Amino acid sequence: MKTTSLIMTLLCLQAAPAFAEEIDSFEGQLPLQINEQEAASCDWDQTGCITISISNLRNSDGLLGVALFRTEHGFPEKSEKAFALTGIRLENERQEIILRDIPYGTYAVSVLHDENANMEMDKNWLGIPREGFGASNNPKISMGPPEFDESNFVLDASDISLIIDMKYF
Repeated sequence: MKTTSLIMTLLCLQAAPAFAEEIDSFEGQLPLQINEQEAASCDWDQTGCITISISNLRNSDGLLGVALFRTEHGFPEKSEKAFALTGIRLENERQEIILRDIPYGTYAVSVLHDENANMEMDKNWLGIPREGFGASNNPKISMGPPEFDESNFVLDASDISLIIDMKYF
């Protein structure tokens, strides 16, 4: 199974058991995977680095998946429409993810915390998440997921930093 499909699977939270074995043996941040279809329309002349600090993790159990979106299409849940994907096995309650060589532009970040590493976003019978999630700009969560317009930011410098506060119900 290729790394691209592994990360896609992590972020879609529908992975096969074989992926669980691979992620168990992986150390650090998975390599950033760029969606080639999304990348084709980018101007790669100017790129920057996005450092994402993840705070308010409930615990250091499981996996953390990060998806970077260029448009509202698919944000925040459909990682197959994301511009870039990565993930890590958690080691402590504060994590940092670095996305390097990202073309300048407008983006939004979606983060998922799969605490029990079962490769699913666990929800209760009402559909309310039992595991953590977050988005850039830390929008207020009410009914439904955050919108791209309230979560987007502009990458227009060589380095920018974001802090994403995880939310749990």
